[in-house]
Amino acid sequence: MDKFANDGPLAFTLREMHGLGRSARFWAVLAGIIAILGLAGPFDSFGTMSLAERTLYWALVVVGSFALGLFVSMLTTVTAEGAGLSPPLALLLGSLTAALPIAAYNGLVQAAFFGSGFPAEFVEVLPYALAISVIVAFTYRYARGDEPEPQAVATAGTGVPVPSAVLEKLPQRIGMDVISVQAQDHYVKVTTPLGSALVLMKLSHAERDLTGLDGLRVHRSWWVRKCHVRRLVRTDGKLLVETSDGSSIPVGRKYREQVLALFETG
Repeated sequence: MDKFANDGPLAFTLREMHGLGRSARFWAVLAGIIAILGLAGPFDSFGTMSLAERTLYWALVVVGSFALGLFVSMLTTVTAEGAGLSPPLALLLGSLTAALPIAAYNGLVQAAFFGSGFPAEFVEVLPYALAISVIVAFTYRYARGDEPEPQAVATAGTGVPVPSAVLEKLPQRIGMDVISVQAQDHYVKVTTPLGSALVLMKLSHAERDLTGLDGLRVHRSWWVRKCHVRRLVRTDGKLLVETSDGSSIPVGRKYREQVLALFETG
């Protein structure tokens, strides 16, 4: 199984959550939600609590539920995808798994504020947690997939600065001498002479991000570095690019003329 960027699902999850936690927009949205819930006082909180108590209660519910749910959901999802489960099924598994600790956490908060029993509150909250976890997980995943990636500076082993979020996310053990990038659902598989890693990013974003490395798209699912192309090979009427690591990458019809113009056939 390919290693995830930053050496595993846990590190990947922590890095993603750390990035989200640094977002002012994210905290502004949560603050807005808490303010609305505190003022409106849904689920009998209006009549039983003061404004200050309601605000504290909903702050604990919103921030705690989101943080706990996102961590468990993302960690489970990334681990399941790495084990070969399809992205939609992995995401569904992750969101359903996250509902359990969310329900337990909210059960404890409910018990603390309303003096009710924990087991009863857990059972009552669980159906809501299941539905909300699935909705939030899918909304977050697919909405975030369209966001542009942050830029970082790396050198690709040449001493020449290359702005690249892709290179920043690669584990040090495989270096930054990129040979090829392959689309795999919502991830890209980045291959170097020392190994490969998965990065959460669309291929179109990765292609744009790696412009400084002088590569090209050869297929709707493949990007290759020009300096790592050994030759072109024709097999059963198909055109393939052979790279320095011995891989044979298919050339799509849309990219055929451009590839033929750049490289000599073998």
